[in-house]
Amino acid sequence: MRRLSRDKYIIAGGITLGIFLLGLFLGLAIEGKRVNYIESVSRKQNLDFSSLQLQYAFIDQLSQEKNCHAVQKTFEQNINNLESTRIRLENFDREAKLNKNEFELLKNEYILAQIRYWLLAERTKKLCGADIVNILYFFSDERECSDCEKQAFVLTYLKKKFKDKLLIFSFDSKFESEPMVPLLKKTYNVTAYPTVVIEGKSEAKFQDKDSILKEICSYYKEKTEDCK
Repeated sequence: MRRLSRDKYIIAGGITLGIFLLGLFLGLAIEGKRVNYIESVSRKQNLDFSSLQLQYAFIDQLSQEKNCHAVQKTFEQNINNLESTRIRLENFDREAKLNKNEFELLKNEYILAQIRYWLLAERTKKLCGADIVNILYFFSDERECSDCEKQAFVLTYLKKKFKDKLLIFSFDSKFESEPMVPLLKKTYNVTAYPTVVIEGKSEAKFQDKDSILKEICSYYKEKTEDCK
């Protein structure tokens, strides 16, 4: 009987170990696919950005404003793709248990992509007179910023309202391994969270919908229904 009981424990232990190893290998495979997917998206974004830079250089060199409409459409499409990447990256990061270093690198690339597109958006306004407003949003974790989730909800609501006319670039204030993050924080005097920077004007506290609406509407040349 004792021999039989011991054999049962051995068999049960073997099955448990097998399930654990199977789960580990599946986890590695899933994480690998996630990383490969985001890496391919990052490479595509870098190519798209390089293409846009050349398009704007072409317009700038020849002063052909009539071509601005086509280029702006390309720019808007890339901005939408950037937002989709942000959502996927956040979801992957929440679910990830392995390859944390890879995800840190990918987050770093995403932050740099946001900054590049923000600077390009500023150039779009200068070269093509684009009627857009840029917002930089600096957030932190729940312990340091109890209103950040609420602020993100307000910004998401306004983004849905104004669509391509409102560009929002979000930065994790704790991700200081990328030097551009502390540089931006210093430039806009970001010391508390949430901080919302609208066209260079910084507000270091929670901004409700009406406050942000009033501010962004003051920059639009063509007033939408929401601004009227």
